[in-house]
Amino acid sequence: MDWLTILREAIAARDGLATRQELLEVVPKAVLDRHVNRNLVRVLPHVYTWRGAAAEPPTLMRAALLHAGGGAALSHTTALTIWGVRRFELPLHLTIAQTVKRAGAPNLRVHRRLRFQPSPPDCLERRGLLVTSLPRALVDSWPLLPLDERRPLLLDVARQGLTTATLLDGALAERRNVAGHRALAQTVELIADGCQSELEALGVLHVFRHASLPRSVGQYRIREGGVCVQLDRAWLEAKLAVELDGARHHTSPEDRQKDLARDAALAALGWVVLRFTYADVRKNPDLVRARVLEVYRMRVAQLAAS
Repeated sequence: MDWLTILREAIAARDGLATRQELLEVVPKAVLDRHVNRNLVRVLPHVYTWRGAAAEPPTLMRAALLHAGGGAALSHTTALTIWGVRRFELPLHLTIAQTVKRAGAPNLRVHRRLRFQPSPPDCLERRGLLVTSLPRALVDSWPLLPLDERRPLLLDVARQGLTTATLLDGALAERRNVAGHRALAQTVELIADGCQSELEALGVLHVFRHASLPRSVGQYRIREGGVCVQLDRAWLEAKLAVELDGARHHTSPEDRQKDLARDAALAALGWVVLRFTYADVRKNPDLVRARVLEVYRMRVAQLAAS
């Protein structure tokens, strides 16, 4: 009997991956063992592909789910890759129920969670793979990410509208023991306050929440007189706005012209706009705060007089 052809067809019928149990359904154990390492490659324990087949990230992810044998979902940084918010990297991560006995591997980390159910709303199918929800994946991944990537990633994902502070807070409530909980909770609070970038987060933490400044509103939207803009920070009672200019969008002459036109349109509506850079916020928060307070008091006095 042509066992080689049978094995090849069995793996092809399963999109290039098959478990040991699936292969034993079509060939004897001795035949399978003879072809392992000769014609078959073990991708993960008990999961095989044909020698020479490329082990691309989607293949590795499918292999991880096959290895788990059901009741599992791709999670942590692997889930972030599937959600399209972070690059792929090893090891792979799986989450399974606490009662499931399944070992990890050199390139696979298995996380056991009490009362884990790989079903909506906690898990969803995306790109044909069962994966934890984006808010849960972000919370789970927090301690695995480099320190300088953690907050910017969450802020950017929220800015894109892919998650919300409410959803993140719900996921965090289920992982109160996650490492770095305090910093993660603070980031969720910053998102709720309207922060959409690391620069805005630094501004809120080091400048705008200071006791000397009145409370401000983040990402305040103005729709008036044909003007539709969103302000980084705003003091409505003083008609004072602060814009934080990052290098990416505010350095070219075209960007500068847009900023000037925007500020002129706001001035026509009675608003005063102050602009600060990343360097201002990082290196001179006291000066930024003093300037904002000075203009705030002046504007309150002007508006009261008028």
